[in-house]
Amino acid sequence: MSEGSGQGSLGRGNSPRCVAITGGASGIGAAYARRAAAGGAAVVLLDLNGPAAQQLAEEIGKDCLALEVDVTDEAAVERVAARVADSGLPSVDALVASAGLAQPATAIEDFSADDFDRVLDSHVRSSYVAARTFGSRMAAGGGGAMVLLASVLSFRPGPVLAYGAGKAAVVSLTQSLAVHWAAKGVRVNAVAPGWTDTPLLRKPKADGTTRDLSPVIAATPQRRLMHAEEIAEVIHFLLSPSASAITGVTLPADGGVMAAAGWVPYGGFPRA
Repeated sequence: MSEGSGQGSLGRGNSPRCVAITGGASGIGAAYARRAAAGGAAVVLLDLNGPAAQQLAEEIGKDCLALEVDVTDEAAVERVAARVADSGLPSVDALVASAGLAQPATAIEDFSADDFDRVLDSHVRSSYVAARTFGSRMAAGGGGAMVLLASVLSFRPGPVLAYGAGKAAVVSLTQSLAVHWAAKGVRVNAVAPGWTDTPLLRKPKADGTTRDLSPVIAATPQRRLMHAEEIAEVIHFLLSPSASAITGVTLPADGGVMAAAGWVPYGGFPRA
C-alpha cells in the first residue's frame, strides 16, 4: 500500500518516521513520545514547558527535538514546523495533539467567559493549529496520520464546563479533518481516555490539598485509573498500518465508563 493510502511511511515497529507531539513534555504526550521513540521514530516535543520538554528529550536521546512553543499561537507553530523541516529529522508524518489545560469542577456563576475561552483554546484551538500546520504538510507530502486527544467527557459531560465543551469540539474537529484529508492519504482519529493517572489529574486543588480520586475510581467499572502508557498504545495503534482503514473515529479508552451509565439505576457495577 502506498504512502498516499493514509498509513504514512513507518519505521521500526510500525512507528511513524517522525511524530510531532503537542503537550509532549508530560502525561499522555510524554508516554507516547517514549513509545514512538522505542519503535524507532524521531520525536518532536512541542510544549509551553520548555525545560520539561528538554529533560524528556535528553532522556529519549537521539532524534528527539524539544521546542518551547505556545501551541495556540498559529504563527509560532508555523515557525516551529519550519524549524523541524530544517533540523535534519525525517519529515513529520504523524501528529499527536495532546496539549490542554485542566479545569476544576466549577459552577457557571463562578467561571468567567475569559476562563472559558482560555480552557477551550488550550484544547480546541491548539488541536486545530497543530492539525492545520502539520496536516497540510502531510497532505502535500503523500500522507500521514494524526490522533487528537478527546475524553470521556466529550460524551458524558460534568461540571467542568469548558473542558467538556472543548473535548466535545475535538470529536467534531476530528471527523471534519478526517473527511477533508481522506483523499490525500491523511488519517485523523481521536482517543477518548477515561480518568488517566497523569500530573494533570493529580494536580493539587486550589487550596493545595490532594484531590480525592476515589469517586473517579468508583465511577469506572474496572475500578482503577487508566495509565498513560495504555493510552499511548491506543495512539500507537491508530497511527499504525493496522488502523489503515480507520479515520474519523473517536476510540474510548476508559475502563468501561461510557458503557456503564445504564448500570447505575440497578445498583451499580458488578464487583469482583
